[in-house]
Amino acid sequence: MYLNRLELVNTGPIKKATIEAKFNDDGSPKPIILVGKNGSGKSIATAHIVNALIAAHGSVFEDSDVEKGKVYKLRSPHYIRTGSDYSVGEVYFSDNFSAHESQLSMPKKNYSEPFPEYSKWAEMESHEISHYTSNFHLRSAELKEALGRATHIYFPPNRFEEPAWLNELNLVNKTSYSSLKNFSNYSNRPVVNYAPMRELQSWLLDIIYDSFAIERKAVKILRSAGPGQLPIVDVAETRDGPASKILEPISEFIMALFGQRGNVGWNVGGRNSRQIGVNIDGNLVTSNLFQLSTGQAVLLDLFLAIIRDYDLGYSQLTQLSEIEGMVVVDEVDLHLHTDLQHDLLPNLISLFPKVQFVLTTHSPLFLIGMEKIFTSSGFQLIELPGCQEIEVERFSEFEAAYKHMQESARFHNDVRKEIEASQKPIIYLEGTTDIDYIIKAAKLLGKDNLLNKFKLIDAVGSPHLNKIWDAYRSHLGDTIQQKSLLLYDCDANKAASNSGNLFRRTIPKKEHRIQVGIENLFPDQTIEKAMSYKAAFVDVTSEHTSTDRGIQKFVPESWKINRDEKRNLCDWLCENGNEDDFRNFLEVFDILEEFMNYDVDQV
Repeated sequence: MYLNRLELVNTGPIKKATIEAKFNDDGSPKPIILVGKNGSGKSIATAHIVNALIAAHGSVFEDSDVEKGKVYKLRSPHYIRTGSDYSVGEVYFSDNFSAHESQLSMPKKNYSEPFPEYSKWAEMESHEISHYTSNFHLRSAELKEALGRATHIYFPPNRFEEPAWLNELNLVNKTSYSSLKNFSNYSNRPVVNYAPMRELQSWLLDIIYDSFAIERKAVKILRSAGPGQLPIVDVAETRDGPASKILEPISEFIMALFGQRGNVGWNVGGRNSRQIGVNIDGNLVTSNLFQLSTGQAVLLDLFLAIIRDYDLGYSQLTQLSEIEGMVVVDEVDLHLHTDLQHDLLPNLISLFPKVQFVLTTHSPLFLIGMEKIFTSSGFQLIELPGCQEIEVERFSEFEAAYKHMQESARFHNDVRKEIEASQKPIIYLEGTTDIDYIIKAAKLLGKDNLLNKFKLIDAVGSPHLNKIWDAYRSHLGDTIQQKSLLLYDCDANKAASNSGNLFRRTIPKKEHRIQVGIENLFPDQTIEKAMSYKAAFVDVTSEHTSTDRGIQKFVPESWKINRDEKRNLCDWLCENGNEDDFRNFLEVFDILEEFMNYDVDQV
């Protein structure tokens, strides 16, 4: 069951918000990330989703997170937006399940006319001041199946695991075998997860025991001993069964968590101290999962809880990419070091492509990491309270953080040191593919000697080139003697300009079908050659007509490099391209020649 749409009206700081969940072409959900300043409505938006999930769970299972007939989220006039007389929250899931609630500032009968935003107005009694309804009970068998075959869990902002230095005081919390209620009306799967480490370890101990004790078998293998000799019997050990199959995706997650590859082994302590340790290729990673850092423990809780919850459902688990469902995390960057936010967390999320993550965050670094892993079109970034879908760099807290960084001495020193440490003039480019293309072109076109005079640096996009330009002009220009060039792709529309030793140039644009990026330099026949190898390299929009204010216009066919294939196309062209394919890069080397020979002192 996935979230399809969330509608909020006059709720907390939110005047009106509609969040439409987006999905990829294969039907997998895109992560939804809610951002905004404190008090912008992120938590209250997620609370509506979680309240509906808990209500759905409670309508078919006895072990709900709240008492039967109760709700997880309070409804109160205090949550009505200031200056309004009512609030509305409606949650629509896949499979046509939905939940609706409204809070009034006075009984319904005192309103002169209905407010149109609430679809269930007609169902409210005249005396009601608060209303909640859903269709969960109408299709309980279908709902139970939908909840059972997928995972639906929530991590609140007050989640916390005890830190490693408290372990000696908590030895009574050692791992034990899990005890589940095996009744059809019990799920053993709470929606809300605060600190699930003990349950996770007990569950994991069950799996390890089943795999190594119950599913382990000795298999005889016969091999020839030579002519006239009896065959030699070797004995090999195999483990095959449900638990062993589940250990494989768990091992995949463990390797990603610790940033290592290899064979994962499990160490189980003695019977009086059931602690679970992990080794990879025989090298001990941790002797006790309780001894992880707080940040690692948070990530272990989150993602291992997803695997456990799915395993306790109706579906058979063999790989992480099979897990479906919804995971809501309020303040996903909580307790995480910057490296974990930027590098590890987005990578772990990508291991679960069929899970719909609904996250809130204040971390610009996490968003930058998500953009690197998913690209900007691979997830939804929604800023509250206005509910605008934005790009990462339009995130207000990103802009504020970068402004503070620009104004800091450290930022200035980093840029200054980068330039002064190089004995060569520096060329800043928009991306690593630009660098690779230019290096390949230099080899094919006999320009290696020229290119070797420069140091090439990835500036990670044209916006960062702009920021280097602004910082240099504002703070660094008088102190840096080394020449540097900002080299933009053809679509940047930046006029040639100099500021002291900093130069700004744009690669000339060719009349080719690819109009954006450095790939514009490649002739159409080169791109066609690449497309014949892999059509996914280029997105093609066929010629068509459009109407603008009653005037019909012809729109020619257009080509655009697929963002997710940009690196793959670069690798293919650099491996298979020839001198003719890279001929237009001579104009890049003309720019480098002009830059190298430019005498700043004579201007």
